[in-house]
Parts: sequence; structure tokens; C-alpha cells
Amino acid sequence: MIKLLFPILFPSWRFFSSIGPSPGIELGFVAEEAGVPVEWTPFWPIPPRLTFAQNLVRLWHNPKWNERLFINTCAERLFENNFDNNDDFYVEEIARRLLNAIHTGQVSIPDGARFMAFRIKVIYTETLAANVMGQVIDEVFMTSSLYPLIRQGAN
Repeated sequence: MIKLLFPILFPSWRFFSSIGPSPGIELGFVAEEAGVPVEWTPFWPIPPRLTFAQNLVRLWHNPKWNERLFINTCAERLFENNFDNNDDFYVEEIARRLLNAIHTGQVSIPDGARFMAFRIKVIYTETLAANVMGQVIDEVFMTSSLYPLIRQGAN
């Protein structure tokens, strides 16, 4: 009986052949439609520290994390497809959810900003022999076009 329970209590992670690229979403804001974002900020960065109570609550109720996972999944699909087919859906879905987070006040925007762009950074390790950690590489995978911000109270 213990042999049957052991794999459940202590699962093996050896089924992963390698660790794939991880997306990072960053937001940039500009005042003019012809502008290019200069400063990029991470979208919902992971908090550096959480209390035991916060972790306990997050086990049962964490809609922000679920939304972030969905956005990251869309970004991962872009990695897989490498802009081959139906990638507009994923780009637009990411933009829609980011704009919704801005509109609901979950993300603060700089004063005077009228447009938002996002970029997807890919974070991965260089390919080396198994069980050897390579250098972590962080590079921009794609940058979106600008999306107009709808301010609350504006017509």
C-alpha cells in the first residue's frame, strides 16, 4: 500500500525533458499615438514576500494569478507558433485583458498617458548538457502596437 501512496505524496518531476522559455509581460505608456514607450513596467510582478496567511488565502482564492496564468499561456502559444497561424487572437486577447486590468484600476498608469503597448520578454537558459544550469537569457520576443486607453468618465 505504501508503494502506491509514495508517488502521490512525492511526485517525480523527471518527465520534464527540459525547462522551456518563460514569458514576461511588460507595459509601456505614451501620450501620443506616434510615440514609443521608453519605460517598461512588469505586469503584476510576483511579490517578493508573502505571509503565511496570504499564502493560505491564495491557495483558495487568487483570481489575479489565474488571469496572469492565462495571459502567460497566450504568450507561450506565441512562442510555439512563432507567428505562423492565428496569432492575432493571442495578441488581441493579451491586449484585451491588459486593458481591462488598467480600466478596472488594477494597474496604475502615468499621468498624461493615452496609449498602452505591451511587450513579451522571453526568459530562458542557454542550452547546455543535462543537469547543467546555463546563463539566464532575457530578451524581447515581441512588442505590440499601441492601444488607446479609455479613461473613466471620458466620452
